[in-house]
Amino acid sequence: MAKGKVVESREEKIRTYPDMIEDLGGHFLKDQKRFIFALNRVSEMLDGSQFRKLQALCRGEKIETTGVFEDKFEEICGEMTPEAKRELVRMALRHM
Repeated sequence: MAKGKVVESREEKIRTYPDMIEDLGGHFLKDQKRFIFALNRVSEMLDGSQFRKLQALCRGEKIETTGVFEDKFEEICGEMTPEAKRELVRMALRHM
């Protein structure tokens, strides 16, 4: 097992990326401080620029829907592979 890699639970394996990112967006809307905490816990999966831009989501323009959050997230992390994005969201959700 790779260092830092947490084995997926059965529930996590059946969830799709769109469901997971929507759930993360819901958590973001409810508690942005908790989102920042989760983001700090998965920061090693991001490059510095992505990390700063995701942190800025809480301080920047008002995000009122999960759809807007998902669009911003994809804009920031778009160059990551689908597997890397799914792993990032999965681990962030674990810390929410």
